[in-house]
Amino acid sequence: MKSLLLFYLLLVLLVAARLFLFYSNQPTFADKQQVIFKTTVNTSPKSFNNYQTLWVNISPTTGALLKLPVDMQLSYGDIVLISGRLNNKLLDSGDNIFTIDYPIIEPKSSEKSPFLAVIYSIRQHIIDYFKQHLDNVSAGLLLGIVFGIKDNIPKQFLDQIQQTGVMHVVAASGMNVTMVSGFLFYFFILFLKRQIAIVAAIGGIAFYVILAGFEASIVRAAIMGSIVFGAQIIGKQKESAHILFLTVILMLFLWPEFLISIGFQLSVAATLGILFIPMLFSRFTNSFTEVFIVTISAQLATLPILIANFGAYSVLSIFTNAFVLWTIPILTILGMISAVFVFILPLFASLFLYIALPFLLFFRTVVEFFASTTAILTFSSFSWQFSLAYYFILAAAVLFFYEKIHKRSFS
Repeated sequence: MKSLLLFYLLLVLLVAARLFLFYSNQPTFADKQQVIFKTTVNTSPKSFNNYQTLWVNISPTTGALLKLPVDMQLSYGDIVLISGRLNNKLLDSGDNIFTIDYPIIEPKSSEKSPFLAVIYSIRQHIIDYFKQHLDNVSAGLLLGIVFGIKDNIPKQFLDQIQQTGVMHVVAASGMNVTMVSGFLFYFFILFLKRQIAIVAAIGGIAFYVILAGFEASIVRAAIMGSIVFGAQIIGKQKESAHILFLTVILMLFLWPEFLISIGFQLSVAATLGILFIPMLFSRFTNSFTEVFIVTISAQLATLPILIANFGAYSVLSIFTNAFVLWTIPILTILGMISAVFVFILPLFASLFLYIALPFLLFFRTVVEFFASTTAILTFSSFSWQFSLAYYFILAAAVLFFYEKIHKRSFS
């Protein structure tokens, strides 16, 4: 036990040194500063009447909103060289962002991987097909659920998704991938042995990652989702905690910028919550309450992060999640099948999209209903000290119940 703790301490110190060196060497930017940088387009431009906007990374830790001519063609995955002048803009929320109006953009097509170019092309074809056969909100919602793509969701509905606490279903969260893998497992186990069904389900997750275009957020969610899935299937939360720790350490060492990523923070917190918090409600766990308990666990684990970053929280989010979560595996499977048939039998692809439409409309109706209620708490500020105290109390409660259950099992 002591050797394991020493090993973990060594890993933590190693990652801490990596993070310190990474963040201490990041460039700083100022208002009216002239910049030139190379970046990869990670989102699709948003079009308006006479211009379009695009969010890009100036550096691993700093982004900027570009204002572009309406006729400029940029696609997901493009590598470009951008030069322009930074403008510091104060948002209504009180946050400051950098903007660049009409920068000079030079494409670097020769540096783009041919393999990734094919993947991006497939991905874009799927996006276009979904948008052709569904209305804008439904297409954007399904793309968000299946691939974690939020760019095509109208802003008003995206705001409602945030307000009602179901943002995780369109953000490639670990919980979303866990539900998908669980659905695949229970499907495969109908005609395969248990061990083979587990392997097949994990293979399904790998296929999901490939189809989603190897986005970092998708890869991260797939790894963490696989951990939770494995823990739920084999019932070994303790072992999965070790794997989760090593996974987080590895990710932060390879991608230090994940530390300040809201998606990464939510994934880690939600995964830990789903692993350990349900034991607090073990007395009430049954087939009917399980979905509520999983939802509550994820909500409790991510609460400070959500409030600190979005400044609002719906007190009815547990009920919103409970009403809509059952549709996520169905919509994900229907969306993935449709995406595959886009290239094989387009008629079948549209058929599965139409089958998904009633579930999408149900999801939208529930979100819009709960977003219209006044049960939303807003916070002008949320200190890190309060967040730290919250997690200490939560961890203490989990440890207390863990020890209690552990002693009971040996008595």
